[in-house]
Amino acid sequence: MNVKKRTPPLKLLQTEALLDRLKPPNHPKRSLIEKDVRKRKAGYIGEKSVDYHLSFLTDKKYMIFNDLRLPLAPDYFQIDSLLVTPCYSLAIEIKNIAGTVTIDPEFNQLSQNFKGIETGYPDPIAQANRQKLFLQKWFFNNKLPCPPIEFLVAFSNPATILKMSPGHKRIPPHDKMIHAQNLVSEISKMNTRFTREIIDVKKVKRLLLNQHQPSYSPILLTYQLTEADLIKGVQCERCSHIMIRKMGTWLCPNCDYVSRTAHLKAIEDYFLLIKPFITNQELRDFLQLSSAKTAAEILKSLNLKRTGSTKGTVYTKTFA
Repeated sequence: MNVKKRTPPLKLLQTEALLDRLKPPNHPKRSLIEKDVRKRKAGYIGEKSVDYHLSFLTDKKYMIFNDLRLPLAPDYFQIDSLLVTPCYSLAIEIKNIAGTVTIDPEFNQLSQNFKGIETGYPDPIAQANRQKLFLQKWFFNNKLPCPPIEFLVAFSNPATILKMSPGHKRIPPHDKMIHAQNLVSEISKMNTRFTREIIDVKKVKRLLLNQHQPSYSPILLTYQLTEADLIKGVQCERCSHIMIRKMGTWLCPNCDYVSRTAHLKAIEDYFLLIKPFITNQELRDFLQLSSAKTAAEILKSLNLKRTGSTKGTVYTKTFA
């Protein structure tokens, strides 16, 4: 059962929104942001392909949590996919790397050779093993019986060639690097190894969902940009021209497109790009609205948490 479904990563949504609103068209950071969008989109597609393989686990004993970010003082730890059963838990680290992948146990490094270009990455086995240790500590901190915890590194691209560096054999723990299509068979093996029920799955489910905290980072700061680099206003869904407010609707003066809801994406862009909360004045500035009354009506129509009163009211967006 897919308990926590995978959604597009917040960082991907932020960079896509930034690309839509970056000015001018020849901005010096545009090529870098476009590259990051492609990279994050490819990673998300890879994760979704792993979800497809996990979807064959239809027994109710399986609980799948995607994109978990859990507290572990003084910080958090993140798991791409976590499988919880009454008898064991499995942390899955997902990699979407094309070409030939070679793991070197001596240097704890993974190298990719793709179209003649070699790129080095940290050893994903070490990364996945850290997640296992963090998860063990999470169970301990929450006063829960700690089940056997396994990990796998799943390569989502079936064409990726996995190799060990010369002189090394694929022995534990590097036998935990697999292609995603082998996930179900590996999980079947674990089912035969772990048969004693240890986990109160309902309690674990409740704690995992309650403690998950999405990571929000200021995207403008990441690229050393400011609000001055952004296009403000409600963008036309057809031609991206800035629309004007007229008789309760949004009108595009460039292509005559009319919409009653075009402001919703603009507000979402604000939350993604600037900060996850907004005031009436900030909304008017970003949407290029002159009417405080219209801004108030728009804010009240949204499902946002409200704090404060009158002019000081702050509306906060909660990300999943």
